[in-house]
Amino acid sequence: MNHQLKNLLTPLIITIIILILLEIISTVILPIVGLKYYILPFNILVILFLGFKVRTPFLAFLILILQYFHSFFTIEGWESGTIVGIFVCILIAYLKEFIHFSSKLATMLVTQIFQTCWFLLSSSLIYLRASDLEYISIKFWRFLPESILISILSPFIFSLLEKIWDTSEKGMLGGES
Repeated sequence: MNHQLKNLLTPLIITIIILILLEIISTVILPIVGLKYYILPFNILVILFLGFKVRTPFLAFLILILQYFHSFFTIEGWESGTIVGIFVCILIAYLKEFIHFSSKLATMLVTQIFQTCWFLLSSSLIYLRASDLEYISIKFWRFLPESILISILSPFIFSLLEKIWDTSEKGMLGGES
């Protein structure tokens, strides 16, 4: 895929629409079924996909846009999510040679590892601002089930995003795109 800014616009708009739909499901449906303290972080999953598969110099800008749309559904700031997303994508860029998505289980495991990195970085930013370990502890116990469910969904969301972003490399799950 040619990653000039004009060629990224259509996949970005479709991804934003999907993210908004997933955020609506997460913020409306989960509280209706009694899970009012849990919100699935689909934004993290989308940003991890971009870090793994989309090679563009505009990646930080894409992360900013996705975090901005995510901020409509949460009280967490888009700025800290953007900073953490960029750091995680830098880490992915350094480790990309060692990451292989040979199966759905491998995709889930790698997603869980990078979600944990995201949690650690965002918790560090929260601690720097608030110096409140109790809040981070509560956030951790919410993070575990949310991250496990997101990891389980990752192969399916990644394969959908592969079609949207038209990644021309080997597929996210080991097959051809």
